[in-house]
Amino acid sequence: MKIQWHEAATLEFNEAALYYGAIDGDLGERFTAATEVAVAEIKALPLLARRWDGQARKARVRRFPFAVVYWMDGDTVNIVSVMHLHREPGYGTIECPDKVPHFRGTPY
Repeated sequence: MKIQWHEAATLEFNEAALYYGAIDGDLGERFTAATEVAVAEIKALPLLARRWDGQARKARVRRFPFAVVYWMDGDTVNIVSVMHLHREPGYGTIECPDKVPHFRGTPY
């Protein structure tokens, strides 16, 4: 199973890690580790996470209000968002036919 990160997902992940790291360095590291665990679980069992918004799937990041949103494309997992779960309604809604999420608002 191959993991491919969309540019927007990488940006969201980095922003969140920096945000938590600015609060406390250990907190930033814990967020990074929890996200890495979520991605490893997705890689091991990609069909386990529940479907969300069509063909997308959403896997929670433990202990943080985030989820990893992804699509399966053959043997490739396409991570399209590291979505904050407490943002405004509609944030992260997948609208584009080319499987790129539509993002609204600012992360924090």
